[in-house]
Amino acid sequence: MTGLPRTTTSVNTAVTTPMEVGTSTRSLAVPSTRRRGRRVLGAVAAVAAVAMALAGPGTDTGASAAHSPLAAATARSTAGGGTAQLTSSAGTPACAPPPVPAATYPPGHSYGIPFLAAVTNGEVLAGYGEWTANNLTYTVQVKKKTETYNLYPWQSKIYDITGWVTGLLQLPQLTATISPSDIVFCDQGGSGCVLADWPAGQCIQIISQYGPSPASPTPPPALGNVHPEGTACEQYPDCLPLVVALTPTGNTSLSVTGVEPDGALDLQVTTSAVTTVELLPSATTTFTCQNAPTSVPLSTVTPNSLPSTAPPPPTPPNSDYRGLQTSPEPLTGPLSSSTSTVASNDFAVPAFFPGPSGSPCTPTLTDLVNTYTGGWNSIFADQGIGQYYVNGGDNPIVAEPGWAQFSATTTVVDFGLPVGPPAGFNLHGGI
Repeated sequence: MTGLPRTTTSVNTAVTTPMEVGTSTRSLAVPSTRRRGRRVLGAVAAVAAVAMALAGPGTDTGASAAHSPLAAATARSTAGGGTAQLTSSAGTPACAPPPVPAATYPPGHSYGIPFLAAVTNGEVLAGYGEWTANNLTYTVQVKKKTETYNLYPWQSKIYDITGWVTGLLQLPQLTATISPSDIVFCDQGGSGCVLADWPAGQCIQIISQYGPSPASPTPPPALGNVHPEGTACEQYPDCLPLVVALTPTGNTSLSVTGVEPDGALDLQVTTSAVTTVELLPSATTTFTCQNAPTSVPLSTVTPNSLPSTAPPPPTPPNSDYRGLQTSPEPLTGPLSSSTSTVASNDFAVPAFFPGPSGSPCTPTLTDLVNTYTGGWNSIFADQGIGQYYVNGGDNPIVAEPGWAQFSATTTVVDFGLPVGPPAGFNLHGGI
C-alpha cells in the first residue's frame, strides 16, 4: 500500500467521476509508460486467463453520447446486486474488533480512557495521469459515430478498506499511542475473495480505468478484482484474481491538535502498514508481492497547498482534480459515537519488488501492482525491467507525495468515560 492502505470508518466506494464539459486542443500523445502499463495489465490478465482457462475477455458496455468509463464500470460491477458491490453503504466492519484495553488512572498511571473506533470508507486514489488531466473531455470517431468520454485523472482506486482501532486516550495530553496489535483490517477473506460466495466486507477491492491510447482509441474496459456476489472472478469480464492484505507496522500516533469554532476537534494521525498482494491464477498457484511499510500522515484539516512533488496543474479549461477528492472532517458528535474523516496526499508509496529468482513475486506481477499504485507520467523512470520507480536505490517508490491519496472515516463506537465515582469512594476519606 500502499499500506494504507490503509484507520477509520464508513465505506462509500462510489466512484466520483466528473462530467467535465471543457475541451482540450492537445493531441492524443500518450506517454510510452502508459502504453507499457496497459500491456502489463494485459499480460497479467492473459496469464490469469490461461491458468484459469477463462472463456475470454469481456466486452465494453457500449458508449452513449457522453459517458464516463469508470462510471460505466461501476454500473456494470453493481449489476449483480447483493452486498458484493462496487458501491457499498457505510456500516459496521465485518470482522471482529481487537480487545479494548482497560482504563488506567493514578496513582502509578496517567488517566487513560479506552476507546474503540470503526474504520470504514478507506480508499486510495492513485494512477494520476497528466495526459488524462489535460483531456478530461475526449471525443473519438467509432464506426462513423462520435463518442464523447468524460475522463477522470485518478485512474486507479483501492477501496473497501475497513477495520477497527482501539487504544487509550491519555489525559490531559489528548494523545494516544496505538500498537500494531490494536489495529485490525477486515481483509481476512484470503483466497475466498475470488470465489462466487466471497465474504463481503473482508476483501479489499482494486479497479483501474485507463484512458485511450494509440492501441485503444476508446478507453479500454476497467480491470480489477471486482466481481458481483454470486459470480466468481474467473467468470467475470476483466476480473483479475488479486487478493490484498494490510499489516500494521510500528506504533500509530493520535493527537488532538485543535478545536474548530463549532467545538469540533481537529485530529492528527500517523500510521504505517505493509501491503501484500497475491495473484491466484489457480487453486494451487499463488504469486505474492509485498512492499516496504508505507507511512501515512493523516489529518482532519484540509491542507493549504499541494506537496511540492505533486502533479503540475492541468491545461485550461480542464478542471483541477489534484486536491483531496475526499474532504477531511473534524471529530463531531457525542464522544461515544463521534465521527471524523481523515485524509492525506503527502506520503510516498514504496515500490513492490520481484523475488531474487522471480518467484514468488514475478516481474510481471511486480509491474502490475506498481502500475496500480503509481501513475502514468513521464517522470516515472523505467529502470530497465519495466517497473515504474521514481527513484532507484534500495528503496524506490512508485508514487511521490501528491501522486496518491488516502482517506477514511472514523466512528467511535465505545468510549470508556467513567459514569460515576469509583466503587468505595468516600467524599471525605477517598477510597
